[in-house]
Amino acid sequence: MSHDPGETLVQMVNQIATNLSGGRTEDETVAGVCGHLEKFWARAMKRRIIARLDEPDSGLMPLARQAVERLAERQALQTD
Repeated sequence: MSHDPGETLVQMVNQIATNLSGGRTEDETVAGVCGHLEKFWARAMKRRIIARLDEPDSGLMPLARQAVERLAERQALQTD
């Protein structure tokens, strides 16, 4: 059985989104997840999770997807 590190990252970001969503608005949750990824995830992990956005069935929950999209936008701004 092979292990897909990308799938593990999807599970992790989905779990972060679930944990941060309690009692917060959608935008607060998205901002919190994005901030968590920026602060605590290694550069390679961020690149891998952003790459999952191109997959039709990435497995990302809606709030997690929004957070990763925001992360991708911020990463793009930093490299310009």
